[in-house]
Amino acid sequence: MQVFLGDVVTLMRDEPSNPTMVTGQVAGIVLDDHKKPERIYIHGIDAPFWVSRGWLFVDESEEE
Repeated sequence: MQVFLGDVVTLMRDEPSNPTMVTGQVAGIVLDDHKKPERIYIHGIDAPFWVSRGWLFVDESEEE
């Protein structure tokens, strides 16, 4: 999945005791050594969402 600055994305963390979804506009992207997203910043939220720590992208096209 390609992610660009300004894209609206939905991130999900599916923990059994606390499933969480966040939707927002991408304000920043940090890539890992393999050029894959390591963490994503969302406008209005100061803390990053770490893909390496369980945050997954929800593919909105699958729901249509």
